[in-house]
Amino acid sequence: MKIFQMKSKPHGNERIKEFIDENFICIGWPGIGNLKNQNKDEIRNTLQNKYKISGYKLGNALGQVNTFVNTMKKGDVVLVSEKQWAYIGVIDDYIYEEQFDNEIDAMCHRRKVKWTNKVLIKDLSNDIQKLLSNRNTICQYKDVVESYNIDKVLGKKCFIINDNIDRLDNLLSEAIAILEEELRSEDPERRLKAASELIRLKNN
Repeated sequence: MKIFQMKSKPHGNERIKEFIDENFICIGWPGIGNLKNQNKDEIRNTLQNKYKISGYKLGNALGQVNTFVNTMKKGDVVLVSEKQWAYIGVIDDYIYEEQFDNEIDAMCHRRKVKWTNKVLIKDLSNDIQKLLSNRNTICQYKDVVESYNIDKVLGKKCFIINDNIDRLDNLLSEAIAILEEELRSEDPERRLKAASELIRLKNN
């Protein structure tokens, strides 16, 4: 599992609210089309042809775009900062949304995100605070992290939701549905037990 920090101003527009409310991250660079299955060299040529850039500017742009499209993988962790806070999420695959491929929106290169926590930056580990302070649009943490060690690397109270927790949530939903059925039972004792259990769950 890799950890990345990302800035929230694709194409120079602040998008932190969209990122959090709509569960995605994106980069700018409109007008270069769908980059799915393009390798680094193909992305370089695409950027060069569209934006007529070379040298340092091309290298910097290529680093951003290739990292977002190819280096990031489904299941990796992304951190986006807003003032003193950091949002922590787990990313999905790269997708291209053509309706946002214009100079106004400039949000066509996307990844869906499952946001798992919001923490004070001061509560993150020193290494992660340093990562967030990097000025690059995208920057990768120096090490690959085992999933069981992720909270230790990030710092205090930085829980990452995993598949086991998702399955537990699904089972809990099923259990509540069963209790709701019991509330409609003709047996008053079963209704009472179900009501008592739901009250207990609510209070917990």
